[in-house]
Amino acid sequence: MVSNANAFMILFALTFIVRYLRLIVNIVAYYTFKPRPLSTKPAFSPSDVTVIIPTVFSHSDEFIRCLQGILRCGAAEVIVVTANAKVALIQQCCEAHNITQARVIGVKKLNKRVQMVAALKKVQTSITVFADDDVFWPTSYLEYLLASFESEFVGAAGTRQRVRRDSSPNLWNFLGICYLERRNFNTGATNNIDGGISTLSGRTSAYRTIILKNEMFFDYFLNDHWLGRHLNSDDDKCLTRWTYTLGWDIALQFDEKAVLETTLESNTKFLHQCVRWARAHWRGNLTVMMKGNYWYSRHLWTLYAIYIAQFQTPALLMDGSLAWMLYQAMAGASENVRTVVFVAFSIWVLFSKIVKLIPHLIRYPQDVRFLPASVLFSYLHGFINIYALCTMHVTAWGSKNLTTQSNASEQTPLLHDAQQPEEQTSTNDAATVEGDGQDHQLSQSPISRCRRYSWTVTQAEDGDDTDGVVEE
Repeated sequence: MVSNANAFMILFALTFIVRYLRLIVNIVAYYTFKPRPLSTKPAFSPSDVTVIIPTVFSHSDEFIRCLQGILRCGAAEVIVVTANAKVALIQQCCEAHNITQARVIGVKKLNKRVQMVAALKKVQTSITVFADDDVFWPTSYLEYLLASFESEFVGAAGTRQRVRRDSSPNLWNFLGICYLERRNFNTGATNNIDGGISTLSGRTSAYRTIILKNEMFFDYFLNDHWLGRHLNSDDDKCLTRWTYTLGWDIALQFDEKAVLETTLESNTKFLHQCVRWARAHWRGNLTVMMKGNYWYSRHLWTLYAIYIAQFQTPALLMDGSLAWMLYQAMAGASENVRTVVFVAFSIWVLFSKIVKLIPHLIRYPQDVRFLPASVLFSYLHGFINIYALCTMHVTAWGSKNLTTQSNASEQTPLLHDAQQPEEQTSTNDAATVEGDGQDHQLSQSPISRCRRYSWTVTQAEDGDDTDGVVEE
């Protein structure tokens, strides 16, 4: 009996270390991650930046608020890229809000990757920033984001993200908040330790233009496949993989003044988003593991904390196994000792579920009422991961409407929204529009201060903010 108990205790200890060592180390790494300071003579300023916003333009009010916030940051140019059928509609909405700095261009058919490449070909600045159409930047966002590029080895950068908290949040809103808080924790910790990151989120990401504006990348990006299926989603996974493969570093700016906000579904559609992200997480990581080598040659901690840890799912199975091993190991102990041990273990498991949410709970302690449901959802998410693993062949966006038709039923409500300006933005620049492939204005600064690099990369083989989070 004693021999069996000792064997189970050793098994429990080893399994506990494999499961929770990354959490313990990541706690230290996350809470010691220092923001990148602003330089008195920065290598890049907002005038060196072109912001690209691919959009399906399904919510004009949210799009306008996003665009106004981005324009306030002072980039050299903002390019909005949509379907040809929606160019005039977006232009009318911009005019209704006195927005004249943004250039609107169109592509034949809505496809995020095609849209991004179409806009990339027109970029003439040193830094390119991709932004979703539902993000909200603070005014000084670009200055802090660009601080990451003070290192000549950094090829791409991102920042922390938060879901906007409703004035009276429901459970879905809180779960969305938890999702990005956990993501901030995971990515911040691994990036602080060895520079690794699973995905540089497409909600907003900055790249040296020289990395992306070339035919080699266009071919790689537009011909990305999974099991023979052409990928439209997973674009941020592909960009991350490309940047690391070329030998560049990716940096995160965790300064509080560079936190972007976004919105997620506040209803059952959030589950569809979780499934899509989880599928992209599996596809992206498995692609890296099959075709790349940076994940084990340069980022050893990330190898353990992300690529190996992704197989520790579902969490309910892992924690249930630990509880069973501990029960077997304590079989010969007194009832009081067993009670103390299991209470301590339960407290630890609960702590592991909420430690990543501490920054939010400090800001909004009243949200502690959602914690029981959040813990239950963290276990449910493990089964979402398994379902996603079994359905990786599904590459559709799921929650995105990629309709390109510009019909009356669509335009009427959007144009109605456009007549309700929420905020006026002063400007001195003339509006520019590109529709049906006709470019009416192109005036940008030349590329400067970009790092030279030897372009060697494996060609893509034939064959969505994809922010997969593996729950602790």
